[in-house]
Amino acid sequence: MISGFAYLFFLIVLAITPSLIWLNYYLKKDHRPEPQHKLIITFVMGILITIFVGFLELVINKTNFYKTLDNETRIIVFLLLFPLLEEIGKFLATFLSTRKNPFFKDETTDPIIYAIVAGLGFAAAENLKVCFSVLQENFIIIDWNNIFSFTISSPVINTLIITIFIRFLTAVFLHANSSAIFGYFWAVGRILKKNKKVFISLIILGIIMASILHSCYNYFILKVNENINYIWYIIILLTISNYTMSRLIKQVQSYQKIYGI
Repeated sequence: MISGFAYLFFLIVLAITPSLIWLNYYLKKDHRPEPQHKLIITFVMGILITIFVGFLELVINKTNFYKTLDNETRIIVFLLLFPLLEEIGKFLATFLSTRKNPFFKDETTDPIIYAIVAGLGFAAAENLKVCFSVLQENFIIIDWNNIFSFTISSPVINTLIITIFIRFLTAVFLHANSSAIFGYFWAVGRILKKNKKVFISLIILGIIMASILHSCYNYFILKVNENINYIWYIIILLTISNYTMSRLIKQVQSYQKIYGI
C-alpha cells in the first residue's frame, strides 16, 4: 500500500514539473547560462513569496469593505488588484534573490531570465495549492494527523494530472510571460543607465504591463466558464505574448555588445 508520504511526494513533483519544463524552454534562450544554484535561489524565492501574496489576498477577502461590495465590483477587484499583487510579489522575489548575485549584472538579459525563474517558482507554488484544492473538493483532507497515512484514489489522481496539465499550458505559461514583461523593462532601465527616477518608472511600467496581461488572462478564464469558445482568446493571448517576449529577449540580447551592462 502506498504511504501518505509517497502521495505527498507525488503532489510536489506534479506541481513543480510544469515550471521545470517551461524553465528549460526559457533557459535555452540564454546565451550564457546562469549558475544553477543562483537560479534555484530565485526559484525558491518565487515559491516563498506566494505566502506573502496569499496572506495579502486573504486579508483583502476578509475585510468588511470587500465583503460589502457587490458581486460585479468583487470581480473587478479580482481582475485588477490581485494580478497586480502577484506581479509585485514576483518582482520582489526577483529583486530580493538577486541583490547580492554578481552573475545578475553581467548580461543585458539577466533581469528577464531571473524574473521568469521567479515567476515559474510562483506558478509551482500555485499548482500545489490547486492540488490541495482538488483534494478538498474530493473530501481528502491532509493534516498533521494523517500526513503519512492518507490515500488518493485513481479517479482523483487522474483529475489532478489533467488539472495540472491544463495549468501547464495556461497559468504556468502565463506567469512566465508576465514576469518576462517586467523583466524586459528592468533590462531596458539598466541598458539606458539613466537616473533612478527613470529606472524606477520603467520598473513600475513593467509591473503594470505585466498586470494587464495577467488581468486579461483572468478575465478570459472567467468567461470560459460561461462560454467554452473563450479558450481561443486564451490561446491567442498566450501565443502573442510569448512571441512578443521572444522577440524582445532577442532585442535585448543584441544590445549586449553595444551597451554592455
